[in-house]
Amino acid sequence: MLQPLLEIKNICVEFKTRGGALKAVDDLSIDVQQGEILGLVGESGAGKSMMGAAILGLIDPPGRLSSGEIWFKGQRIDQNPEPFRGCEISMIFQDPLVSLNPLKKIGDQLVETILRHKRMSRAQAIDRACRGLIEVGIDPERLNAYPHTFSGGMRQRVVIALALASEPSLIIADEPTTALDVSVQAQILKLLKKLCDSRGTSIILITHDMGVISETTDRVGVLYAGRLAEIGITDHVLRSAKHPYTQGLVASTPKIDPDSFGRSLYQIPGSMPKLDAIPTGCAFHPRCTMRTNKCSQERPPMMKDTAACWLLEEME
Repeated sequence: MLQPLLEIKNICVEFKTRGGALKAVDDLSIDVQQGEILGLVGESGAGKSMMGAAILGLIDPPGRLSSGEIWFKGQRIDQNPEPFRGCEISMIFQDPLVSLNPLKKIGDQLVETILRHKRMSRAQAIDRACRGLIEVGIDPERLNAYPHTFSGGMRQRVVIALALASEPSLIIADEPTTALDVSVQAQILKLLKKLCDSRGTSIILITHDMGVISETTDRVGVLYAGRLAEIGITDHVLRSAKHPYTQGLVASTPKIDPDSFGRSLYQIPGSMPKLDAIPTGCAFHPRCTMRTNKCSQERPPMMKDTAACWLLEEME
């Protein structure tokens, strides 16, 4: 079997407080293959964005990567991710206005990024910036335009062009379509898939939208309270989810089905626990309708490389 492009081994992200250490990511292990789109899904507070920040070393104090290892192309990078940040691994942030400098033309920002990571002349960098804009569907004549002159979807395309400027092997896309309307969202997702296919680039797509997961990803990891609840091929997980939390996420997704018209959409009872109040055992057990006494006492391991749920033990 080929070595994964990215391997995350038992990482924990902690935030020190007066009341003790709070774990935002708790003993998480996951890998990404070359050319794969891996989705990470879960409610707000599940630890999705925190995992992405941990890969790039973007966790500010009092937060820290307290344990575990992160390997990229066979090299351990958790102790020094800076040489890989922006060059081999890029990130698309949720809000393009935060990612773009409003006082600089987009061309200047693209050229600056390219020169930072590639050895070439400024003329060559400008040429590459133009090709980058064309690749994401923007007229290169807009090179000298400022971010505020673009629509939300166009700004997100510029951010994607920025992420691709250094020709990275891995892109972490953190909610890249949340602020966009449905038609623009579809265009952005189609663009990401096209780039993944044409360049062999791997993508970690962080989202809370199961519809986006269904349309875009090859595999999906479901996170809950900083832990991996379930992982597998996207189609398999959506069709036959094993973890009750995953089942709830799938059931709460609107469907185009005449039989569902007029019915209330399913809602998972309760809410994601706060970091200082994560339950013992399975963190999901207070919200789970299928819980047993064991669920509240012991934390379930990942069973059959599929889901961390004691129900699978009973099926064996």
